[in-house]
Amino acid sequence: MDRLRALRRNPRVLLFATAFMEFKIMNAVITLFYLHRGVTIDRIFWLSIVWSLTSLFFEVPTGYLADRFGRKHTLILGTFFLIGANVVSFFAHGFWQFGVVFVLMSLGFACFSGTKEALLYDTLLETKSEKDMTMHNGRMSAAGQFFNILLPIIGVLIAKDLLEWQFTLLISIEIVGTAVTLGFLSMLCEPKHARNVAEQERGIFRQSLDTIRQRPVLLRFALNKLLVFIASFLFWRVYQSYMISHGIPTLWLGVYYFLINVTLFVLYWKLDVLEKRFGFVRFLFGSAAGGMLFLLLVPLVRTPVVLFICAFFAIVLLGVREPIFADMVNKHIHSGSRATTLSNLSMLKGILDIPILFLTGWLAAKDPRFVFCIGASLCLVVLVFFPVRHQDVAEKKEGVSAA
Repeated sequence: MDRLRALRRNPRVLLFATAFMEFKIMNAVITLFYLHRGVTIDRIFWLSIVWSLTSLFFEVPTGYLADRFGRKHTLILGTFFLIGANVVSFFAHGFWQFGVVFVLMSLGFACFSGTKEALLYDTLLETKSEKDMTMHNGRMSAAGQFFNILLPIIGVLIAKDLLEWQFTLLISIEIVGTAVTLGFLSMLCEPKHARNVAEQERGIFRQSLDTIRQRPVLLRFALNKLLVFIASFLFWRVYQSYMISHGIPTLWLGVYYFLINVTLFVLYWKLDVLEKRFGFVRFLFGSAAGGMLFLLLVPLVRTPVVLFICAFFAIVLLGVREPIFADMVNKHIHSGSRATTLSNLSMLKGILDIPILFLTGWLAAKDPRFVFCIGASLCLVVLVFFPVRHQDVAEKKEGVSAA
């Protein structure tokens, strides 16, 4: 197979790799699994701080690895970390042992963070198809929802009694999915990314910082994306136990997860159409504002069906917006430091996570309704202080012509 044909195959290979990387059959009962293994609800949030601290230390080094030694090798390394996390999960019990699991998972996702998008964008640049970034990234995100359409219901049926052997079986199934991911990643063709003597002398890391300093709009994009993502993450950490405590049966958690992922799959697959129909600015503003509204409604309603509906719209609106940032951000970044720059921007999440998760975990132990209020507050901060503006889109177009 010639190089051009191999490169054109990359988006499809990434699509399948992303699908199997999200082969998470336990997600619909993951909080119940942690509670079963002796981790209290507040310490579940503290485990997320372990993730964030690990990400804070390794986000940039893994981005540098991708820029210096190749995106493909970095993705494969990340997959091995994820397999290791699954293996440790077999016997982990209590906060400290699950801390090891979260360190390994965070290392794995640090290897993927920015690297996958950088590989996709540089592939499209080399094949002169960069205008299709939103479409391909949306479909790659849709692939991440594919197995989550049916797997959560299967996972809930398997773990309906919340017994140890049921959880062990779910972990085994997830290991198989991650191993298949490894096979697909080995099929990738490494795209070229700009690298010359001057850049090597100056250094990839310094170049990435120069890029962020010269284009402050990147920070606004990053904060707009990350704060809303954190709001949705806080929701995910508490919704299972909250819904069960409000009269929603365990089986409904599988149905909820099924509906969420079907909806996100369709929306991600047609993300380029949504972008053209509504535009960047209205799409991002409307999703953050709608997500905030439903987050505020969740702790106010008492009827299980209404709670189910509000929780559904909250997570769909908060989750649908993330892939749309990839095209906007990548067009501002030089390919020689693309993965490192994306990692530097992602490192902001680790900085923001630590105080937010610590506060949320402390409040969640007192009353889980505080979690939804904090999530809504983060959305409000985005809408007031870090909105994406029409001139940002215009600046994006100028960046394309300047690249």
